[in-house]
Amino acid sequence: MAKTNRNNTSSGTQPAAVVAITGGVKDVAVAQVSPFPTVDINKGFPDLVTARAMPFDLMADYWTPEEEGEEKRIVFYCLKTRPVQDMNDTTIIMDLLCAFFWEKTAGGIRSISNGSKRLVGALKENNVQSGTPLLVTYLGKKKNKNNNYQSDLWSVKPLLIKV
Repeated sequence: MAKTNRNNTSSGTQPAAVVAITGGVKDVAVAQVSPFPTVDINKGFPDLVTARAMPFDLMADYWTPEEEGEEKRIVFYCLKTRPVQDMNDTTIIMDLLCAFFWEKTAGGIRSISNGSKRLVGALKENNVQSGTPLLVTYLGKKKNKNNNYQSDLWSVKPLLIKV
């Protein structure tokens, strides 16, 4: 599994939102190197007591669909590697290129990921950009021609948002 840089990340984070999140501290420099607010602590430490937590959890759950037809309406975030155990030898940890998404739930917004080569490949080949809303449907498994393994099949459709 090859390592990759964070592809397709959004550079559209607005500084005004950062000021609101940091409690309006004006002497803190805000960096735009991440899609999330960051601060340069050399220029002052923000008041984190009054800062509001963003409405999503960064702890990505690995999405493993169980039934054909299972679908998610999600927003694509990025492609990046995550460490996983080798399927044949659990003592080996390897980097798996995964797709990361944001999903709206009753409890807020959560991060989910999936490392299916076909899903990741479809997103990569079609140059899907961070922030793209998608309908991702699991279509089941297909036996590989070259070996005894099976590959996941997917449908990935962009969603049109009513404005």
